[in-house]
Amino acid sequence: MRHRNKTLLITGLLLLSLARSQAEDYAARLKELQSQKAPDAQIDSLLDEWRAKQPNDPDAWITSANYYFNQSVGTMISTKKPEKGDYGLTNKKTGKQSGSISFKPGVGQTSRQASDLLTEATGKFPDRLDIWCGLTWMYQERGDFDNELATLKKMVAFAREHPTGLKWLKGEPITDPADKFVPEKLHSYGMYYEKKDTREDDQRFLKIALFATEQYPNHPFAYNDVALYYSNTGDRKKTREWLEKAHQVDPKDGLIIFNLGRISAEAGDKTAARKWYEESITADPEGEHVEAAKEALKKLKK
Repeated sequence: MRHRNKTLLITGLLLLSLARSQAEDYAARLKELQSQKAPDAQIDSLLDEWRAKQPNDPDAWITSANYYFNQSVGTMISTKKPEKGDYGLTNKKTGKQSGSISFKPGVGQTSRQASDLLTEATGKFPDRLDIWCGLTWMYQERGDFDNELATLKKMVAFAREHPTGLKWLKGEPITDPADKFVPEKLHSYGMYYEKKDTREDDQRFLKIALFATEQYPNHPFAYNDVALYYSNTGDRKKTREWLEKAHQVDPKDGLIIFNLGRISAEAGDKTAARKWYEESITADPEGEHVEAAKEALKKLKK
């Protein structure tokens, strides 16, 4: 019996080694075809073969999706102001800015859809949160917020039902608890829209933040994000309400305490502001907010 088990183990290791070798071979062949500027049909054939012959290899889908995503990037001319990475257009007659040139995915025609491949991959490898996030990012880059949010909701649903055994890049285990890792990912997607600073994007930021508070009520980031939204709109009452909710969830978060000090100062409540600023320094003396808190305390003494 021991001999049989040993034989099975050796056979399993050999099969695993063979699978890895074949995956590396497909990746190397793809790189070679790209360097040779091979016809698209030839690359299509290779990637299709990789997925067909290695159905349990997530890299077959990830590599294919990345290839077609990059192939889909094309030039877009718009009357909108240039954003980061765009080229501005100037009217020769007036000398005024008239639009922008950008390079966006989903513009060029491809034989396979990158998002379709990653959607298929999320069904085959749902524990790989990097694939879910990759799909989310693709929708974000294409400007497809509806599908982006829908993907985040599906990822969260899976993570809540299967909070253990989740994986990240290259299949490495996620060591942080799911109820910490996932809401912080949601926060990062929300902040992408908050930084764009348009009314439409502010609403997208709010939708992600509110969704995060519903799904992960014990994590403070999303409450602080909702407070940030209302702060940007000038609604001090709601800003304070949401900051207080964040503080209830995590009474030791220095940034949230600092924000309570800031909103108190804006409301003219110097006593409360001083209390919060001092508490924020005590709670997190190494935090990024500390210097701002010290400066704010100096201003309150004047």
